[in-house]
Amino acid sequence: MARIAIPTIEEAPAKSLPILRNYVQVLGLVPNFFAMISQSPDALKAIADMHATLGKSLGHKTRERIHIMTAEVNGCSYCLTAHTFLGGKLQGLAADDMELNRDGHSTDPQADAALQFAYKIAKSRGHIEAADVEEVRAAGFTDQQIIDIVAETAFSFITNIFNNTFATERDSAFPPLSVRKAA
Repeated sequence: MARIAIPTIEEAPAKSLPILRNYVQVLGLVPNFFAMISQSPDALKAIADMHATLGKSLGHKTRERIHIMTAEVNGCSYCLTAHTFLGGKLQGLAADDMELNRDGHSTDPQADAALQFAYKIAKSRGHIEAADVEEVRAAGFTDQQIIDIVAETAFSFITNIFNNTFATERDSAFPPLSVRKAA
């Protein structure tokens, strides 16, 4: 059971309603995470804005892969289920690829390089070697994309912390997954 109430859209603060309605339009539902944080319209807006703004240079598929990997690293089952749902439904990612994503890999060679780098960042909390940056650069990523990989990984940490702290309940539309290990 969640440690903070998950309001319905009707119970949410008026300032949160435009963002919540957008999720209904795009996803057909308001995920429990967004419903929960809607109690703080400022937190909801900040997270929605970050989600809409970050990582565009990476493409949506790679972004979802990074979120799946980071959820596994941080032991966040809610984010794992949410991003597996989004990766499959909105991005057409295959189940076998998303399974590899959990451990920082992908069936797509370019995405694999990004995920290996993001995995090192997540596991070490950013304490990487210069060679790690050079390796992802050699795989064809620009400095902008490398910054976006770090930003997307850091953003995932924010949502993982919220969902781990408040034990957010999995949405019924999401697959019943659990992380295999915690960091």
